[in-house]
Amino acid sequence: MSIYKTLFLLLLTSILVSACGGGSTGSLSEALLDDDNDTILNSEDNCLAILNTAQLDSNNDGIGDACEISTSNSDNPTSLDELTSVDTDEDTDSDGVPNIYDEFPNDSLKASSITSAHRLLTQATFGATEEEIDRVVKIGTHAWIDEQLEIKSAYDNKDDNHKTHFERIIEVGKAVQPEYDWYRNYGIFNQQGNNAHIHKYRMSVWLENALESPKNDSGSDQLRQRIAYALSQLLVVSDLSGQTKNHAETVAIYNDILAKNAFGNYRDLLGEISRSTAMGMYLSHMGNDKANPEKNTHPDENFARELMQLFTIGLYKINIDGTPILTNEVPTPVYTQNDVVELAKVMTGWDRKGNRPYGGDNSNRGLYSGSMEFHPKHHEDEVAEGGDGNVTVIGKTFSLKSGNDQSAMDSALDVLFDHQNIAPFVSKHLIKQLITSNPNADYVARVSAVFNDNGKGIKGDLKAVVKAILYDPEARDINNRDNANFGKVKEPILAWTQYLRIFGVQPLQNWGPSKVQDVYFFKRPEDRLNQGPLRAGSVFNFYSPDYVPSNAYFSNNKLVTPEAQIISDQFLVSYHNSIRSFVSCCEKQYLTKVKGKNLTEYASKRSLFVSHLMLVDYDRELSIIQQKLDNEFSNIKNVLLKEKAIHALLEHLDKVMLGNTMTEKYQSLLSDYLLNTKGLENNDAFKEAHNIVRESIRFIATSSAYMIQK
Repeated sequence: MSIYKTLFLLLLTSILVSACGGGSTGSLSEALLDDDNDTILNSEDNCLAILNTAQLDSNNDGIGDACEISTSNSDNPTSLDELTSVDTDEDTDSDGVPNIYDEFPNDSLKASSITSAHRLLTQATFGATEEEIDRVVKIGTHAWIDEQLEIKSAYDNKDDNHKTHFERIIEVGKAVQPEYDWYRNYGIFNQQGNNAHIHKYRMSVWLENALESPKNDSGSDQLRQRIAYALSQLLVVSDLSGQTKNHAETVAIYNDILAKNAFGNYRDLLGEISRSTAMGMYLSHMGNDKANPEKNTHPDENFARELMQLFTIGLYKINIDGTPILTNEVPTPVYTQNDVVELAKVMTGWDRKGNRPYGGDNSNRGLYSGSMEFHPKHHEDEVAEGGDGNVTVIGKTFSLKSGNDQSAMDSALDVLFDHQNIAPFVSKHLIKQLITSNPNADYVARVSAVFNDNGKGIKGDLKAVVKAILYDPEARDINNRDNANFGKVKEPILAWTQYLRIFGVQPLQNWGPSKVQDVYFFKRPEDRLNQGPLRAGSVFNFYSPDYVPSNAYFSNNKLVTPEAQIISDQFLVSYHNSIRSFVSCCEKQYLTKVKGKNLTEYASKRSLFVSHLMLVDYDRELSIIQQKLDNEFSNIKNVLLKEKAIHALLEHLDKVMLGNTMTEKYQSLLSDYLLNTKGLENNDAFKEAHNIVRESIRFIATSSAYMIQK
């Protein structure tokens, strides 16, 4: 088999993605105790002091790993205080990084390894740039996390120069289509008519935030944007179909809600998304009216059902570690159809501001770029049906007129927020989005405990939850890379943004008739990547969180791999071709030096109807080759110098793309291919060097080593 075919098969190869694991006897009274509330009775619990539902006991000594770790290994803390505390008295090399978080306690120039730094940035950003890798190596993973949690954002001060998603979409729309009357509806920015391309501009702004995050004087808020994206796959709204398709500006505001609350409180977030025009349109409680027996109509149940099933408590009762609570050996339903009917009564009386009549479908009336307003006249009161004006949802009864606005919305959300399921339900989702598809039950329990109490008696503090997720030993222990069941398949959109950030993506400047500057453009990413941000095909997201491939390894080991649901063999081939063809339109050195194009002329002929309007740059990689060729590309015909150049290039790409984890076998195969393949040779030495760079990047970017996050 040729080297090329071997490499291509390696592209289609996958690794993938928990762990599990007690006992003693005593008196009857002792046997009924459960001191740590982990659902394992003291009589069976191998660690009484620390919640450890999985009962791991790696050395089979009868003492659970959780207890051994907490008492004997300070580098693997398990309590919230240990996870977030800093011992400033122990800093051997005086680099400002405590020994407990310093992989190199005797080297003041390094606090983390390249592998650890790259791993963190893959988990918590849209891509690890070389500059950011070097920064994390210097300051340490925990310092970087703390720094990100405190970076100012567009939501701190409305008068500063940080633009929200919605503010920026206005700027982009006016820049690309200056002739369009964006304010013709009551003088308010709303998309009206088919000539506006606002759904394309929303993607442009999302890309800007993901790739630049955004540029501001306080740094790049990558973590906030990454959490907002993770939340968008739990609290799903999409502008791919329905009313939101024609009003992407309201989806831009929805994205702002997610980003603003990414480090806020989950209860506040629930309140905002429930009243948002985007959610009202998407799950049809905008214009939802009270029951009318004469017309045989009843409140729409759509939002009520999804609010419980998908956004807060799920379908079944679960323990704090996310494991199901069984009744007669089957999962126990957490709510009934009657709960849906009752909750649907609450979700009435809301419509977009200024819409007349209530619930009217004239798209030229009402404000799409704002939250909904409450209309008491259309809110369910049960008078027509002889009810008592109260509803009961999962065992809690409250008035339909409760709350400051008498909508009962807050009462309903409080009931769901107070439920035991919400902490593990939300915590596990975020862990799976950021770290691993099959988290250890104890990991989920530790994070859930922080969701329930941030250490100050506050429930739902997402900043504390995110910190607990990223600080946790399961996320930071580099040895987990060797655990076959740890990690996750990268979502296509994340694999793509990581590639773009690594190679210094910038907007193509002065494109189109309006000579647009500083605006990214990527047309319909779902067509190429099987997903686009806030463009899922349904409220159930791009993929199921419980998806199991048709492979015995996953089913036998009870493992899930959600992202694999949208990554077929056919997609991998398509993705491979996309990486290759992207160079032809969007790599600066290829356009200017290989094809001899003038970028100004090239940009003037580009428009909204092409697929990409951005540039990556392989200049750094070409410079590495040039240096190893004694600064003369013409020396590429010298086999020894060429081999030296290829080795240096692959070392660099291993760092920035894989975090120094490339195997010797893969490096050897790739080196042989680059050195010996006639198709890469060219009479023009620069073009041959570019061929080597292009193929190196393409094969790594489409390999299992890159596409699997460990």
